Amino acid sequence: MTQKLSLKEELQKRGLIYQYTDEKLFEEYDKWGKVLYLWVDPTADSLQLWNLVPIMAAVNFMKRGNKLILILWGATGMIGDPSWKDKERQLKSIEEIKKNWEKIYRQLVDILDRLSKFSGIKLESEVVNNYDFYKNMSILEFLRDVGKYITVNQMIAKESVKRRLQDPERWISYTEFSYMLLQWYDFLKLYEDKNVQLQIWWSDQWWNIVTGIELIRKKLGKDNAWWFTVPLLTTSDGKKFGKSEGNAIWIDPNKNSPYFVYQYFINTTDEDVEKFLKILTLLDLEEINKIVEKHFEKPEKRFGQKKLAYEIVKFLFGEDEAEIAKNISELLFWKENKLEILSKFNNQWLERLFNEIWGIKNIKLPISILDILVESWLAKSKSEARKLIKQWWIYLNEKLINDINYQITDKDFIKNIALLRKWKKSYKLLIK
Repeated sequence: MTQKLSLKEELQKRGLIYQYTDEKLFEEYDKWGKVLYLWVDPTADSLQLWNLVPIMAAVNFMKRGNKLILILWGATGMIGDPSWKDKERQLKSIEEIKKNWEKIYRQLVDILDRLSKFSGIKLESEVVNNYDFYKNMSILEFLRDVGKYITVNQMIAKESVKRRLQDPERWISYTEFSYMLLQWYDFLKLYEDKNVQLQIWWSDQWWNIVTGIELIRKKLGKDNAWWFTVPLLTTSDGKKFGKSEGNAIWIDPNKNSPYFVYQYFINTTDEDVEKFLKILTLLDLEEINKIVEKHFEKPEKRFGQKKLAYEIVKFLFGEDEAEIAKNISELLFWKENKLEILSKFNNQWLERLFNEIWGIKNIKLPISILDILVESWLAKSKSEARKLIKQWWIYLNEKLINDINYQITDKDFIKNIALLRKWKKSYKLLIK
């Protein structure tokens, strides 16, 4: 086990510190029994991969016996964050927001439960919907209790608001302008009702951070509320973490599969393996050092990436899903004895494999290799299929097919399945 580190030391070694308002917060939250919070915006119906960074930062506070409050923005999500947007957001209905936060709530609870289970550490948390803060509050109460303490000068000084106001082609409604007041009141409300003294979020929220603390100071006369921010995580080539060709990666198996997430981390560069292991897992720091050391003995084996991918899929989707993703990946990209591995796949694993690489079911035999290449979309036409065969690009059950007249029959199937491959990595599953 790693030598006992202070909270600040561990956060530093894991690369999770960007900014904080007061050194005292580390002393207080190292004692255990404190409460902190982070917020989640329910304008989508799922968390995204980048949400893991502040969550894992919070978990490192929770490891010390502190409680996390996850605040779902049921109220705030009805307005929409104007930050860095060029135009007004489309408002979502109350029904849509409610469905979104119910799904996200389940994701958050499941993630924290799995982290607690796999780490053996009790992680105490509570989920709060900030819609409950406002549903019985009148506009007059809100203006007196919140608006009174924040100046318009402060609000228009916010960079994202300033950009909108300076461009004559853009504008900002009072609705979006008031969004920041809700954000600051959340901290005040949680401070009063839940004894929350610390909020965690991204470094680009720093202006909101200090203003929220100021509201607590002005209204309550308290100076023991703090903020802590995590860095905006990027890959070694400068791309934002969790983005794949400009598209979000969701923590929802119905939007992108656990295997898809597994492959995202398998494709992590060697330079990012250690950083991601430290930030996105609860593995002991000494264990991470051993993983990295072993990885660089033979980096082409991608030992570090495999460990990283497995650990993350395990706590996001469960150990069964991590095993399925691992075995599909090993089958398609690593192991030489593919047929032996494939023969051990149960029906559930075969169904997942089919969903990932697609193929053809209920094949009527015999069928020509040319027809199967076209039907499986490995070739656009029979003419292209002939060229692929003549170029020695086509394999059936890892056996080279160099005969354009080849007929696929029962003998080509193992337990009603066969694996068709074009070149190195284009696979299709054939099921009788």
